[in-house]
Amino acid sequence: MLTAKVEAAERQVSELQADKRKCETEMEDAERRHRSRVSQLQDEQHQLQKAVSRLREELDTASAGLKSKREECVRLEATVSKQASDQVELESSCRGLRAKVEQLENVVSEREIRIAELEDDVALRCHTIEELEAKLRKEETLRRGLHNTIQELKGNIRVFCRVRPLHGEEEAEGKAPITLPACEDSNQIELTQTSENALGRATAKTFPFKFDRVFSPESTQDAVFDEVSQLIQSALDGYPVCIFAYGQTGSGKTHTMQGPDSISSQDMDRPDLGIIPRAVRQIYETTSSLAQRGWEYSLEGQFLEIYNETIQDLLAPSARSAQANGKQPKLDIYQDSQGHTRVKNVTTVSVDSAERVHWLLARAAENRTVAATNCNERSSRSHSVFTLYLQGKNRLTGESSSGVLNLIDLAGSERLSSSGSSGDRLKETQAINKSLACLGDVIAALAKGNRHIPYRNSKLTHLLQESLGAGNSKTLMFVCVNPSPASTQESLCSLQFATKVNSCQIGTAKRQAAS
Repeated sequence: MLTAKVEAAERQVSELQADKRKCETEMEDAERRHRSRVSQLQDEQHQLQKAVSRLREELDTASAGLKSKREECVRLEATVSKQASDQVELESSCRGLRAKVEQLENVVSEREIRIAELEDDVALRCHTIEELEAKLRKEETLRRGLHNTIQELKGNIRVFCRVRPLHGEEEAEGKAPITLPACEDSNQIELTQTSENALGRATAKTFPFKFDRVFSPESTQDAVFDEVSQLIQSALDGYPVCIFAYGQTGSGKTHTMQGPDSISSQDMDRPDLGIIPRAVRQIYETTSSLAQRGWEYSLEGQFLEIYNETIQDLLAPSARSAQANGKQPKLDIYQDSQGHTRVKNVTTVSVDSAERVHWLLARAAENRTVAATNCNERSSRSHSVFTLYLQGKNRLTGESSSGVLNLIDLAGSERLSSSGSSGDRLKETQAINKSLACLGDVIAALAKGNRHIPYRNSKLTHLLQESLGAGNSKTLMFVCVNPSPASTQESLCSLQFATKVNSCQIGTAKRQAAS
């Protein structure tokens, strides 16, 4: 029984120990759960603390934002108040602008009516302008006819005399034999020649001369060209015109025709320019004004030299070397289909600007200067001939014109007996005197009205055939006089020759129309 109790007690103890172990196990599990729960709660506490901190920051940010929004609301309230005030002002301004627009619309309406009236007036005036332009074109044609009539009344061959000033040592030679009597028309000159008779007494003989115009030594290039400009206009109107300077060497021919020895493109307005550059300048100015009346012109120029009855081209690119080697192309004179006297193989350049004129004069001067060095003052012993062809057409009326302008600087006219020439110089003087004598023969034949005019007796008269006669030309001769006592005899010969020319009359000039 006791055993049973012991066994029962042992069983009970085992059960209690098992319960104990179970309780210990449960307690350990409970402790683990407790620790886990504590750890979890701690984590939650930490997270909650972080959340609280974040919420506090968000609260602070929200508070600051709220404060900013409140301040912005205050500003917006002020802005709204200002904009409300501005709106009132804008509405007032808008009402004013509407009133102004209505006023401007009334002004525009009035101006549109005025514009319509002005357009009608412009149309009427345009019609009047067209009528006036047509009348102006008719009057231009009439002007050309009247201008030509005036030139014919003055004479289709005219002679001007120009006396150059004394220079340097010439003033010490004594009283000049040239006097210019006071006359209203400035067309008289007297030359006094002093000689000794058989008894050794000095006798003076006065030779009076009368020309179309006499220029004193004080006359300027402007005054000279003012008389010439009317003939330049005749060339533009379609007539052949010839202007040449005659006289002994050193009498002022080249100065009259060209001016100073060297001219740059910047010097085209200087007061001492001669007839050639002034003529081209006048032609440019006139053609520019005529362009408004429908006229269009083309200008072509050439520059020749006649030396020992041989024609030389002063504008040829290789003129100097060709002259030196004798290989220059043969230059023959002929008449083209329009009746103009032309030269084969000659260099003809388009003269389309003032710079082109400068180039043309410089090229010719360069070739003549070199030729003078190589051939013993050849530049003063040759005739230079500048020719300008003027072709004009009026696109409105269909009129056309074809004029030619010859500007010639003749060689010195010294007599053979007084030149003391020999060798090559003798040959030059003989050639010059022959050509000038032929010129005199042609003018004498024209004066007598001969049927045959000996133009072909010299290159000079053949080249100038168109401008010397044929009834449709206008010729002006400048007889240039050296007033020094040493040149009295040469001056007398020049003036006597000029008198023969002045007595010549040619037929009525006829205007040439371009074909």
